[in-house]
Amino acid sequence: MIIRQLISHQSPRAWWSRLSVTAIVIALFFAYDFDKPRIANAQNPETEITGKIINGTHGGNVPADTEVLLLAIDLVNNQIIEEASTLTDEYGIFRFNNVVHRSGVNFRVVANTGTHTPTVDMQLVENWQAVELTIYDETTSLEQITIKSYVLMVPTINAREREAGVLSVINLNNAGDRVWIPDLKNPNLTGLDLFRFNLPLGYKDLSVESELPPGNILDIATGFAMTNPIPPGDATILISYIVPYEGDGFDFTLKLPYGATQIRMLLTDEAGFIKADKLDPTEPVTVADSIFNAVEGGNFSVNERISISFTGMPQPTPLQTISEFLNSRTYVYVLVGTLGLALLALLSYAIFRSQRKPKGHRDNNEIDRRMEIIKEIATLDEQYENHNTDETEYKKRRNELKQKAIATHEPSSLENPIINGEPSKDPEE
Repeated sequence: MIIRQLISHQSPRAWWSRLSVTAIVIALFFAYDFDKPRIANAQNPETEITGKIINGTHGGNVPADTEVLLLAIDLVNNQIIEEASTLTDEYGIFRFNNVVHRSGVNFRVVANTGTHTPTVDMQLVENWQAVELTIYDETTSLEQITIKSYVLMVPTINAREREAGVLSVINLNNAGDRVWIPDLKNPNLTGLDLFRFNLPLGYKDLSVESELPPGNILDIATGFAMTNPIPPGDATILISYIVPYEGDGFDFTLKLPYGATQIRMLLTDEAGFIKADKLDPTEPVTVADSIFNAVEGGNFSVNERISISFTGMPQPTPLQTISEFLNSRTYVYVLVGTLGLALLALLSYAIFRSQRKPKGHRDNNEIDRRMEIIKEIATLDEQYENHNTDETEYKKRRNELKQKAIATHEPSSLENPIINGEPSKDPEE
C-alpha cells in the first residue's frame, strides 16, 4: 500500500485524479478491519437457497408475505438481473429452488422491505440453506448515533491555485436496535433532522462514499446532509473535497452534533502546520513515504465544536503569479483603467491651463481682428483731421468701430488711447 503526498503544479484535473486515487487507498488504510473474518466462496454447486427474515428490533415483528428477491450479478457485462422472486411464510422463511450456477455470475438475496432493504451476497455465505436477512423497525431519532472516529487529512495541495485536497474518513455507530430513516414527507423537515456534516467555507467538488444503504446527498448551508438509512452497527463514510485558501492557509470550525470518541487531523510535514484549540500535537504519522504532522483528541460531547487552523501552506511561485495574472486577463482592465486616468489627468490640466491663460495670449484670430479695428479707427481719425469726412458720419462710424473693439474683450493698454480718444473738432488747433 503506497500513499504519496503531492504538492501539485499540474492541471486541476490531473491533481484531482491523484486525489481520488489517494482517497481510495487512505480509506482502506483507516477503515479496513484486519481482524474481521472472511468467508470463502461456496465451493459446492448449491441448487437451492433457503433462509429466514428476522427482526433485530426488540419486540419487533416480521410482516407476513414479505417479498424476497434473488438477483444475478453478471460480472462480465456489469449487469444486475432479477433472477427470481418469492414471499416469506408466516415464520419469515423463504426459499429459491433450482438455482443454476454460471461462470462469472454471483447471486444476491434482497429483502424488499421498503426504504431499508437488507441484502446478502451469496459468495460470502458458506451454508446456502441457512441465510439470514435482518430487518429493523424504523426511527427518526439520531440519539443513538455516535461518531467513533473522525480523521481529516490533507494529502494533496495545488500551490499554484491555492487549493487543498481534503479527505475525511468517518467511522460511525448506531448503538440502538432500530434503523434510522428520515421522514422526508414531513413538511417541517430541516437539516437538523438529517444526518449531517459541516465543511470548510468555500468547499467544492464534494464526493461522498459510504457503506450505508443507498440514499441521497443534500446540500445545506454549512455542508451536506445524508438521507441514507443507518441500521444498527458500524459503518464508514469517505468524504473528499477541495478547499480554496487565501494567504497561507484556512480556518475550519468542526461541529460535532453527535459527539466523537476520537478526532485526528493530519497535514504533511512540508505543507504547513495545524493548530486546534481542543486537539493536542502527537508524534508525526508516517504513511508510506510521507510524514504527516498530527493533532488529536478524544471524548467530545454532543454539539461540541473544535476550531482548527491550517497555516504555512504552499504558495505559488512569482512566475506562476505573473502567469496567472496574464491568463486571467485582469491586466487588460488594469491597463485600460490606468490609461483612462492618464487621459483624464491630461484633459483636466489642459482645461486648467486654458482658464489660466494671460490676456496677451489670446487666440490669434481675435488679436488680428482687434488690430484691424484699431487701424480702421486710426484711418478714420486721420480722414477727419484732413477734412475728408463729415463730422456726423465720422462720429457714427467711429462709435461702431469702438463697439466692435470692446466686443473683443480686454483690449491692450496701447489700444485705449485710440479707441477712447477723439481728435479736436478743429484740426487746425
